[in-house]
Amino acid sequence: MQMPVSNMPTKASILIASSCTSLAERFSEILADEFLLEVLNQESSTCTVITESHPHLVMLDPALFNESLAATITEILETAPHTRVIVLQRTTGNPVDQMSLFKTGAHGFCADDIQPDLLVKAAHAVCQGEIWVPRQLITQLIGELARESSAGTHKLSQAVAESVECLTPRELQVAKMVHLGGNNKVIARELEISERTVKAHLSAIFRKLDIENRLHLALFFNRVN
Repeated sequence: MQMPVSNMPTKASILIASSCTSLAERFSEILADEFLLEVLNQESSTCTVITESHPHLVMLDPALFNESLAATITEILETAPHTRVIVLQRTTGNPVDQMSLFKTGAHGFCADDIQPDLLVKAAHAVCQGEIWVPRQLITQLIGELARESSAGTHKLSQAVAESVECLTPRELQVAKMVHLGGNNKVIARELEISERTVKAHLSAIFRKLDIENRLHLALFFNRVN
């Protein structure tokens, strides 16, 4: 007798690493219906558990890691490169250096008092390969990328360079800005071109890389970077 095959999608797994019981409990209650959850309250065991279980997403509370947060993110991405990372921001604590942590490898940032629907949305987005960062950080990143590209100082990894050889320098610039979360208006402003020109570049990028949309473009860069 053949057993029926379930069409239910597999839930993504999330590890919440926090020294604050109330925060971990609140996040767990919000996310429990849509994700498989595990909670840790010890810094020393975080990377060990991640190496063993390979969760789709890790939410890191800076208060648990103190000065070792950046090093922890680096270790996570080295031992479990497919695991995504969201850094939590305590409203009562010192602000984290989001730019530095993003460059280290963090994929998103969430305040500890984030609204429940936004927390669920953020978790799904980051699990699916997107980034979840404040608008001002995106603008800052895109502006920095535009300056680096204009100065010829932005270096690509070998894998990315080989994969995007078919793109013109301007198309590559636009593609990288989309990967960082920039919309057409922001990209047009930073590159001093029209939104219509941005759309034309995107059409060419999608055709050359054989991808369908902006999300697939972001996933493409995540895969080859």
